[in-house]
Amino acid sequence: MCSMNSVLLQNLIQLIGRHTGLHIREQDKQALTNKVNTRMQALNLATPEQYYQLLDINAHNGSTNETPGDREWKALTLLLTTGESYFFRDKGQIALLKNRLLPEIIAQNKRSSLQNSSKPSLRIWSAGCSTGEEVYSIAILIKELIPDLHNWNILILGTDLNLESIAKAKQRIYDPWSFRMVEPQIIQRYFKPRQQSWEVKETISSMVKFCSGNLIKDSFPQHLFDLHSMDIIICRNVFIYFDPDSISLVLKKFYYTLNSTGYLITGHAELHGQNLGKLQTKVFSESLVYQRDNIPLEQYTTPDQRLPTTLCTNRETNVFKHQTIKLINSKLEVAQVEKKSKAPATTEQAKILFFQEQYTAAIQVAEEVIKQNPVNFEACYLIAQAWANLGKVEKATSYCEQAIKIDALSTSPYYLLADIAEEKGDITLAKKLLRKIIYLAPSSINAYLELGDIYQRESDMIKAKKMRTTAWDLLNQLPANFVLEPSKYTVSELTVQIGNLLQNHP
Repeated sequence: MCSMNSVLLQNLIQLIGRHTGLHIREQDKQALTNKVNTRMQALNLATPEQYYQLLDINAHNGSTNETPGDREWKALTLLLTTGESYFFRDKGQIALLKNRLLPEIIAQNKRSSLQNSSKPSLRIWSAGCSTGEEVYSIAILIKELIPDLHNWNILILGTDLNLESIAKAKQRIYDPWSFRMVEPQIIQRYFKPRQQSWEVKETISSMVKFCSGNLIKDSFPQHLFDLHSMDIIICRNVFIYFDPDSISLVLKKFYYTLNSTGYLITGHAELHGQNLGKLQTKVFSESLVYQRDNIPLEQYTTPDQRLPTTLCTNRETNVFKHQTIKLINSKLEVAQVEKKSKAPATTEQAKILFFQEQYTAAIQVAEEVIKQNPVNFEACYLIAQAWANLGKVEKATSYCEQAIKIDALSTSPYYLLADIAEEKGDITLAKKLLRKIIYLAPSSINAYLELGDIYQRESDMIKAKKMRTTAWDLLNQLPANFVLEPSKYTVSELTVQIGNLLQNHP
């Protein structure tokens, strides 16, 4: 195994960021080094410098012909972007789509088509679609919401950087683990058995298109490839891999690719603290989403319109919690709080601001509460959560410790401290904190599950199975519809997930 000096490693990380947008964290550096060594052996390269040169030459090569560097970027991307997906993932956002956003857009587009005497359309893009489960889930929702699909122009597009994932999505065959959150009647209606797996029926697969795409390198909107005027863009669990500059770049592209009232849906915490540009935050009880500002596209100067380098080929040309708030800067948030009535600050005020992602203002109010009552646990813990969401883990840790001094028996601060420890790569401390939770509250199901996940990542399958078996036993003592915090899953949902995990244990 060849070692890589720190300067070369940092240069490689920057090159990967420029080419793919992927952000390599401090705790991921050793894993990256191991993956580079794997690729060097496959290519019979003697030094890391040679490998870097192979990638760097291609990154500056404007040729349209595939080079060895092109092929290596694809191979490295496969190693860096392997992810997991499953059908109807994130029940809250699925419910929001099914009950609010899609019906609203369908009705709006239908009215518009009647006014224009044209066929109504619906355009959805899953950017970072992994192996396709999300795309097919959206297609099923639309199939159930629009009875006269033959009278509509429907585009449901899935793109991903990982070519292997796109290939699997096009095969449309999935094993039972991908269906762990799917009701049996949905499986029977839209899938057909295929040996030990399930295949998406043609009535659904005919509604979707898949192709590779690089959110950093590709230019969009792109009319030639029908990648424009989207009603919804879904980009979940993608921005967690990007640095802030790459996120800003992609958000700008998304803005221009949405229609004048289109929605962007991301993972729940992916855009905390990020400059959203002209996108507006809309708050629903199920999730935060982001919407265009209702200004027609033609009033803006659109970004560069070069042809994308990795989007669909020519054969695929035709593919392609209840109020709106604006995210404002910290000084304005604080100013708003100061202008309010001089009545004593309350934890309820702080919670509302926290829920609206106005974390600086929430901290300001909660600190006023603490001045009135220095032993207010709720205010201390809320400040800890706000600092954590702002990325200030040292301050979050300090307030967690203050909250523990106020109420040493509460497990909530320990969960947050465990999350911080995992994010910093201190797995030993994370395990210690999770064990502390179990000591304080032996029926803490989530602590057992988090420990089980850690042990599995450490390849200690005996301990992983033990933790999950304990969680399973505890779940069976609770009502099926009981919702567990902070996961938001019901007992019946978690029972299915853990049961599948235990079946797959050696």
